[in-house]
Amino acid sequence: MQKEVVRDIKTQPKVYTIVLNYNNFTDTVETLQSALTLAYMNNHLLLVENSTKKDVPERIRRLFPALEIIENERNLGYAGGNNAGIRAAMQRGAEYIFVINNDIALPPDVLEKLVFAMQSDRTAAACQPLVTYYDDKDKIWSAGTRLFLGYPRLYYKGKRKYGRGIKKTPFGLVGCALLFRAQSLKEIGLFDENLFLLQEETDWCMRAAKKGLGLLVVCDAVVHHKVSATLGQLSKEYLYYIARNWLLVAKRHNGRISYAYILLTELFTRIPYYLYQLAKKNQITMMRYYYYGLRDGLQGISGKKYF
Repeated sequence: MQKEVVRDIKTQPKVYTIVLNYNNFTDTVETLQSALTLAYMNNHLLLVENSTKKDVPERIRRLFPALEIIENERNLGYAGGNNAGIRAAMQRGAEYIFVINNDIALPPDVLEKLVFAMQSDRTAAACQPLVTYYDDKDKIWSAGTRLFLGYPRLYYKGKRKYGRGIKKTPFGLVGCALLFRAQSLKEIGLFDENLFLLQEETDWCMRAAKKGLGLLVVCDAVVHHKVSATLGQLSKEYLYYIARNWLLVAKRHNGRISYAYILLTELFTRIPYYLYQLAKKNQITMMRYYYYGLRDGLQGISGKKYF
């Protein structure tokens, strides 16, 4: 059984919780309200605004007048937006940085359980909670990721049980709720901003693993995820970046034989999968954005894509 976490602000490591928002008022407000209920006392909430609709941060500021907000001049994507928050947190002496999407619901005890896990294993670079679906809280969305047919697939997705305690992930962690050790960020670096959106956490986890650092899933800590509330499932942005960025990341971290295998599994596994998913929705023409991503990934093109 997990020990009781000390709730003394003087002895608790300093944590910054970073919420990144892009033009999403309703879900972001719900996530901020959830974050404010966290029982962990030495926690500092920071909103990073990528929003291009400037009324969004203004409305949020009226609801949360004491909230610290960083407003970026333009949309910097997941990588750049979160990096802005991470840099600010590190300048303020954060020992841990909790990066969460703006469509996450947080039970009050989740952060203290994550910090406890990191304090218990000093070799760990980062950890994530067990992530379940917002609309079906007993159904797992992610217990980390595992490499399956040449792709970092969500581990235990769709299952009802995973066990308890602290486990090492089979491969990597998901970026919707990640607690980083600040010292590990200094050693490994921040997110690769050239990726802009999607697979940044995969790249970071692969860099951490190369340094021999651990990546943990804390099964007793659970959050609930709306899944693509801002980006949208099978949107043109999702299809493009999910195709392009995995090729960029895979080539960076694999030898020629492993990369060739990944390309084969792309051809025979993931292209048919997305064709099937889009056909079910009568949106087969959207597949062109996946092909654009593959083309740019093969050519080594990175950065933000303007559609």
